Parts: sequence; C-alpha cells; structure tokens
Amino acid sequence: MTLRRRLRGSPWRLAAAGGCLALLIAAAACSSSGSGSSGGAAGSGPVNLTYAMWQTPEQAGYQKSIDQFEKAHPNIHVTIESFAYNDYQPKLTTEFSSGGGPDVYWVNTPMIASWLKDGAMEKLTPKIQSAHADLSQYLSTLVDLHKFNGDLYGFPKDWDTIAYFYNADYFARHHMTVPSSLTWNPSDGGTWLTFLKELTYDTSGRNALSPAFNPDSVATYGTDSPNEMQWGFEPFLAENGVKIISQPYAKNVSFDTPAGTQTFQFLTDLMYKYHVSAPGSDLGTDAAANNTEDQTLFAQGKVAMIEGGSWEISGIKQAVKFKLGVLPAPCGPQGCWTVLNGLIDSVNAHSPNQQAAWELEQWLGSPTSQKILGSSGYIWPGIGSLDPLFASYWKRQGLDVTPFATEAKWNVVYWPVTPGMNQAQLDIANQLAPAYLTGKNIAQAVSAAAAQANNDLAAAGSG
Repeated sequence: MTLRRRLRGSPWRLAAAGGCLALLIAAAACSSSGSGSSGGAAGSGPVNLTYAMWQTPEQAGYQKSIDQFEKAHPNIHVTIESFAYNDYQPKLTTEFSSGGGPDVYWVNTPMIASWLKDGAMEKLTPKIQSAHADLSQYLSTLVDLHKFNGDLYGFPKDWDTIAYFYNADYFARHHMTVPSSLTWNPSDGGTWLTFLKELTYDTSGRNALSPAFNPDSVATYGTDSPNEMQWGFEPFLAENGVKIISQPYAKNVSFDTPAGTQTFQFLTDLMYKYHVSAPGSDLGTDAAANNTEDQTLFAQGKVAMIEGGSWEISGIKQAVKFKLGVLPAPCGPQGCWTVLNGLIDSVNAHSPNQQAAWELEQWLGSPTSQKILGSSGYIWPGIGSLDPLFASYWKRQGLDVTPFATEAKWNVVYWPVTPGMNQAQLDIANQLAPAYLTGKNIAQAVSAAAAQANNDLAAAGSG
C-alpha cells in the first residue's frame, strides 16, 4: 500500500484537467520567489537537468511550466522522469546512495525524514536568504511542514486535504439534502451515522433507517472506510484525540491507546455492525483500495460517497457518469481535523548542476509556475493568493471544490514525519487488515500494528 497523495501504487491513468487557460506568464522572469540569472546556469555551456516525479496526470501541467522555464533559461534543458509511486523512493534512494540521482525531484512528506538522514536534500536556507525570497507568500502551514531545525529544503508548491466525493444524482434521486455540517462520536455515531443510514439502500429500496432494511442485500452503501492512513483513518484518529506519532521524529507510534482502538472499532462498525460502509473485502485483499477499488465502487453506484484527496478531482470526475459533488468530512469529539499535505521540490545535494537546479527550484516555487498549474486545475497552489485560480477552474467545470479549502482552515494533522514511516505505513495496513476484513479482534490488530511500526522506526534509526 502507498500513500495516496499522488495516486497510490496503481494510479489513475487518466488525462489531466483539460482546457489550457491563458498562461498568465511573462517569459522573462521567475517573479517574486526570486530568480537569479535569467540566462541559465553559471557556466557558459548548456546544462541538462533531470526532474523526477511519480506518475500522475499533473505531469502534463508541469511540462507546460517547464516549457516556459526553458524559454526564460535558454541554456538549461529539463527532462522529466516519472516512475510508479511504489518504485519512486526505492529507486531514488539507490541512486542517491551512489552519488547520483535526479538534479531536482519531488518530495512527499513520508520521504523527508529518510532523505534528510541520508543527506540527499540540499539545505536551501542560505540561497533563499541570499535571493530575498518572500516566504510569506506561501501558506504558513506548508512552510512549517517542510522546515527542519529552522532550515527549509524546498519551496512549497501545492497542498491537499481530504473530503468526500458524493454522487449528486443519487442524492437528488433520494431527496437527500447536502448537510452543512456533520459530527461523529464513537458511542452513538452522531449525525454522521444517521446520514450514512439515510444514504444506504438495500435491493428492495429500503434505507438503513428502516426496521425492514436487509443488511445482507445492500444495493448502495453510504460510503467506504479504507484501511489507509491519509484518506482513511488518520483524520478520524485526530478527531478522537489520537496521533500516529506524538511529534515529528518520534521514536514510537502513539495510536495504540484506548481512544485509538475505539476509533478503529467505530470505523469497522460502520462496515459490520451498521452496514452503512462497504465491507473491507470490497476494497481489496487488505481493505486498503490499493487498486482503486473504492473509485470503482463509486463509479458503479455501489457507494454513494468516498473519501478522497483534492489531487484526485480530475481523475474521479472523468471516471464517473453522474454529477459529482464534494462535502467536508465529519467533525469528531475533539473538533474538526483534516490531513493536510503538500509537496516540495528538492535539489539533490550531490547534483553537479547546483546553480541550474536552484534556478529550476525557484521557478517551480514561483507565482508564475503555480499560476500555470492552478489555473488549469492541476493543483491547489502553495501560494495562497493563487488558490482562487484552482477553484475557478473547477467551478467552470461544474464542480464546487471549496470544501477542500474550508478544511484547510480546520485543525490540521500532518503526515507523520520520522525515519522508517514509509515502511511502517505498509506494515500498519498489513496488521490492521484482518480487523478491516472481518470487524473482529480490533484491539489485537491495533497492538500488532503499533508493535510492527515501532520495529520499523527503530530499524530506520528513528529519533
């Protein structure tokens, strides 16, 4: 299993958002994030840079940006390399270990701790200060997320939160009103459980509020509850006062608590006690929807809503035949929380093309580049003032995506940053799988998952 921030192990292989808008770009400058020379690298000859990312529809948008970068920097040529998400970190780590690797590369939060430890990420603070780059233009939460011991290793370029995609045609057919807010609690489920019961219908046309509802013959479930950290259980844990790790670089996980077990019990009860969430077996062999089983169920009308990240808008909208909507996640006993994540580009500390790589780094973090990506519906820009470009693009496509932005103002929990977490997330899912597939022995599964994750963190030298 992989973090679905940018599309899991089997990503949506769909075209990115169409309709190239005006690029809003002046070809000569990198704008206020600060570009040094506009002519290319410090040397006199041409420089060939490699820029690495994982496979995603966003690549088309980044190619548009790089095309403009190359016009403004005629001595620099950039080649994009893309790899399957599951292969991305292992491949680059191997290349870094021998002094190679791409000049500039995407960094997702679970990768940061290991690559910092390995010395693969160039400390950019001195260059940022020398260029007088304006860090205040970025969302402060993204700057904080990527700052370590006071140093920054890349400009924030995008962000995402987790909300619910819903089938608006299904809602209309059943006269469902989209609620302004929902809450859950582990004792009686709150308004969230009532809402899911209203959404869940059996093959005889009775919803789960009816005493005659048949849980053994469900036509459409209200939602799904995937065995996955970012768009599955981490937001619910946070809303019940539980974190995956207590603080960045913690040596141990911290979800094996009564409240943690209570949260997992509630999520599995949605499947096996209340029958308002698709059973784990519908989401793959470990209930993690590694092969987009949840989106398939959604497209087929077998679930009315699915959890998902804002990076998936384009793929999901093109995959379904019905009108799509977005609503915020429910709030919990400890308030409203979402997982907020974002990406940075990092400069390879061992790149022989440091000046040219720095020029590309600045460009990708600039308003000019982020306008290209945001105005064509590829990303929520990391520069907050540009976020309306993304929302406006999708409004023109008939979709209100502002619930994602609403959640960005909630309490936010970040992806847990500590060495070994990438492996730990895989093992946590493996250990939780029996509970997600059966609804039984929840406490035992949670303890096993925590124990295995702690072994992973220790093996990676966490802390």
